Amino acid sequence: MSKAFIITSFIENEIDINSRVNSEDYVICTDGGYDIATVQGIRPDLILGDFDSISGALPGDIEIKRFKPEKDFTDLELAIKTAVESEFTELEIIGGMGGRLDHTVANLQLLFHYDMYFEKLVMLDGMNECFILDSKKDSNFIIPFAANSYFSVFSLTPKTTGLCIKDAKYELTNHILTSDFPLGVSNEFSDNKNAAISMDDGTLLIVISKK
Repeated sequence: MSKAFIITSFIENEIDINSRVNSEDYVICTDGGYDIATVQGIRPDLILGDFDSISGALPGDIEIKRFKPEKDFTDLELAIKTAVESEFTELEIIGGMGGRLDHTVANLQLLFHYDMYFEKLVMLDGMNECFILDSKKDSNFIIPFAANSYFSVFSLTPKTTGLCIKDAKYELTNHILTSDFPLGVSNEFSDNKNAAISMDDGTLLIVISKK
C-alpha cells in the first residue's frame, strides 16, 4: 500500500504534519504549501501550482510543475490528479478547509469526485477530518472513537437509504437521510466506543470535529 500527502497553501487549524508523514511517503506541496512544509522541516517530492501564494523562493533541487493562473483545475485538483496517475492507494490532504468558503466547498467536491480512485482519501487539519463513504465501497463502516469530538453525517446524494448509526448518542435505524436536511450534524460517540455506520444506497460526507 502506497501513501501520498498533499500539503495545501492554507491550513486554518495548525497540525503537526511530521507526526503523520513517514520517510517512504510521497509529499506534494501546492503553491504556498511549500512555506508550511519548510516551517515544519518537511522536504516535499513535488511542488506544483500557479505560485500566487508562495512567499519564499522555490528550491532548485525539488521537482516543480508550474501552471498558468487561468486554468480549469485548481492547484489541489492538479495535485490529486498527480496522485491518481501515480497510483497511490492512500491520500491525505492537509488543509483545504476554512478561509474562503468557495474554496472549501470546491475541495469537498474534489473529495466526492476522487474518492473512487483511492482505498482511503481524507482531508484534515488540526480541528477537522472529513472523508466520503459510498455504498458501492463502504456499505458498513466503523468510525474510530475520537475523544472530545463530534461526528457529523451528511448525504451528498439526494437520498441515502437504509442508514443505520449505532453506538452513538443519536442513533438511526433504516433511515432515509436527504441532502437538503442536516439531521446528521453534531452527533457524539457513546461510552468511548467506535461508532458504526451502514447504509443500503447513497454517498455520505463524514466530518469529525474537535469540541
